[in-house]
Amino acid sequence: MNLLQFGLKPLKISDKPTIDTILSSRNTMLSAYAFVSHYIWRDIFHFYWGVIDGCLCLFARYDNYIYMPVPPVLAENPPHIFSTVFAIMDTINKNKSVSRIENIDEQEVDCLTSLGYEIMPGESEYVYLREDLANLKGNPYKPKRAMCNYFVKHYRYSYEPFGVHHSARCISLYNEWKNKKEKKSNTLFYQALLEDALSAHKQAINHYKSLQLTGRVVRINGQVEGYIFGFTRGKDIFYILMEVTNTDIKGLSQFIFREFCREMDGHIYINTLGDSGLENLRHVKLSYRPFRVVPTYIACRAKS
Repeated sequence: MNLLQFGLKPLKISDKPTIDTILSSRNTMLSAYAFVSHYIWRDIFHFYWGVIDGCLCLFARYDNYIYMPVPPVLAENPPHIFSTVFAIMDTINKNKSVSRIENIDEQEVDCLTSLGYEIMPGESEYVYLREDLANLKGNPYKPKRAMCNYFVKHYRYSYEPFGVHHSARCISLYNEWKNKKEKKSNTLFYQALLEDALSAHKQAINHYKSLQLTGRVVRINGQVEGYIFGFTRGKDIFYILMEVTNTDIKGLSQFIFREFCREMDGHIYINTLGDSGLENLRHVKLSYRPFRVVPTYIACRAKS
């Protein structure tokens, strides 16, 4: 079966304005309700989208299976839209247990439960008050301030906007960072995450203008040793999509993160996305004292 027969079409970068306009109508803090959150994974998944019964429907295909990385989006989803999209997924999926809808906001849980779907927890996202991250005030942030101060004192650096001329070095830096991480972990799951993320970083770096990403780099002795990218969704919240730094340079990670947050003074909140189930990453994100850990949910067909 082919998704094209359902009136769906492959996701293209030219679809960004249309899809973002619809996704932004949903009142949520979740990063999945933005075009860029999906498009950067296009080397791993094949995305298809269309409007079904007045709802934007986005599907992701991997191997011979499909799922929905975000629920159908309309001001109010007609209840039957969920049975419709599950029917589409079941037509493709030989194993119907993989048919699912991810990144469901908690405000939709009751509706889906009442319709008979089983709800499971997904990956939560970490949301902070921008002012906290920009100022790092108080005892809880003392270690972060110390790291920033160490970096500023010991290195001659340049913090500047990302440009096309930085692209090759940023990709090289990611590979260096990935190799260091792989040597510290023999977990196949983590290594697979690092490899998949390489393609996402390349997409973001190579298409940052079309994706309307804001990027910054830190150069030391003329060499890019750190980069960070993010995007806005609405006026209140800014999303930090990715950050990579040379782990041998003490304080650089804390410094580039703080400086980036300082620049986003038109926003109230900063969302740093999830932790991919990695305990070390979870510890780091909690150490910045999130304003809220926003849950996501997955809907699948109830087991009989």
